[in-house]
Amino acid sequence: MKRKLIDVPIQYESIIKTAFITRTKSINDFKERDFKRLIKAVRDSGIKNRYVLSDIDKDNYLVPDTDLTVTVIKDKNPTSAISLNKALQRIREDDVNPKAFLISSQEVILTDDHINRLIKVLNDDPTLLVAGYKFTIKDEELNSELQWYYARKKLIAFKVPWNTCALWNYKLFDKYVEEFDEITTKNPFNPVCVCIDNVCSQTEHVGMEDGLAIAKALTQNERLKYKLISADPPLCWKVNVDRINEHRKKLARKDTVMRDFMEVKKYSIDKSRNARME
Repeated sequence: MKRKLIDVPIQYESIIKTAFITRTKSINDFKERDFKRLIKAVRDSGIKNRYVLSDIDKDNYLVPDTDLTVTVIKDKNPTSAISLNKALQRIREDDVNPKAFLISSQEVILTDDHINRLIKVLNDDPTLLVAGYKFTIKDEELNSELQWYYARKKLIAFKVPWNTCALWNYKLFDKYVEEFDEITTKNPFNPVCVCIDNVCSQTEHVGMEDGLAIAKALTQNERLKYKLISADPPLCWKVNVDRINEHRKKLARKDTVMRDFMEVKKYSIDKSRNARME
C-alpha cells in the first residue's frame, strides 16, 4: 500500500538563526493583546532570542498571561528610530551571532507563517540585505492613501521595507551599515510641511532610518538587494482611530525625509531604486 505523504511546514529557524526586536511605549504595552499575539507568533516561528526596547527597569520579563519571557533593554525613548541600535549592541554582547534580525511593531498582525516566509526569502539569496512586507490598513481612507503611495513609481521611500516589519541579514547589516543613523532623529532640517485634505501643517523631519540604512549599504556594495513583498492574505497594520491623522502625516512626509537624508549623506537614489527585487 502506498504511503500518504503529509505536507509538514518547514521551520526555517533551523536553517537561519534569527533574533527578534520590538519597541514599546511603556510597560502597559506588555499587557496588550497585540503584544502577546506578536510574541507568541515569534515563539511559534522558532525564534528564541526575543528583545524588547522599553523604559522599564527589568532585564528579563515574563509576558503577562503567557509562559513567554523576553529580554528587556532599557531606553528612555524606546520607540525612536535609533533605539534599535541599543538592541543590536545587546545582541553583540550576548554573542547571539544570528544570521538575521527581525524588527516588528505590535501594530502589525504578524503570524509565524509571515515570519517564516521572510526567513525563507532572505535565506534563499545571500545578496538580500533586507526583506519586508507591504501593508494594508483597516481604515479605508488611510489604506487608500497607503496603496496610492505604493503605486507611485518615483517615491523611493515606498519601495523599501520599513522597520514596521522587516527582516535584515545580520552579517550584511553589520558589515555595511553597523547601526541606524542618528541623523534620522537629530538633523539640521526644519519640520516638513504636508497638506492633508487641502489643509497644510508641519510634521517632524524624522524617521526613514530603514531606507537610509539600505542606501548606505548600497553605496558600498551595489550587488546588495532588498525586497518588498505582498502577503496573501494582505498583512494588516492596525492603526488606532485616534492616530489616523498622525499616520497620514507620516505617510506624506516619508519620501521628502528619505530624499533629504540621502542628499546630505550623498547616497544615490538610482542605486537604491535599482537594487529592488521584484
